[in-house]
Amino acid sequence: MATERLTIGQRALNRDQHPGVARMLVGDAYIAIRLVKEALRRIAGVPSDASFLTTMFAIGVVANALRRIAAPALRVFRPRHPSFADTMIAVAVLRETPRGIAGVRARDTPFTGTMIAISLVVPALRRIAVPALRARAALAAFGRRYGV
Repeated sequence: MATERLTIGQRALNRDQHPGVARMLVGDAYIAIRLVKEALRRIAGVPSDASFLTTMFAIGVVANALRRIAAPALRVFRPRHPSFADTMIAVAVLRETPRGIAGVRARDTPFTGTMIAISLVVPALRRIAVPALRARAALAAFGRRYGV
C-alpha cells in the first residue's frame, strides 16, 4: 500500500502521522457525497452515477417531502410574536445604548443619541449600498455596450 501511494505521487503516511486537514476534508467530503448518493438511490431510486443536476433535483424533491411531514412537529419551535412588554424592553435597550456609549453628559446634549446611532449605522449601509451601486453601473454599461 505504501509503494502504491508513492507511485501515485502522494507521500506515504506512517501510522503515527496525522494526514493533515486538507486531506481529511477532501476525504470527508467524498464520503458525504457517496452517502448522499447512496441514500438517494435507496429512497428515490436515483442511479448512483446520475448527473449533478439530477442529484440536486432529487435532493429538492426529498427535502420538500420531508418538509411537509416535519412541519407539524416543528411548529412547536417556531417563534411567537413578542408581547408588548418584550417590545418595550427592546425599545429601552435601543434607547439607552447610545447613552451608555457617550456617558452621562450625553443626556444634556441634544441629538447625541441620533448622532451616535447614525455613526454606527452608516458604515453598515455603506457596505450594502456601494456594491449595489457598482452592480447597477455595470448593468448600465452592459446595456449601453450591447444596446439592451
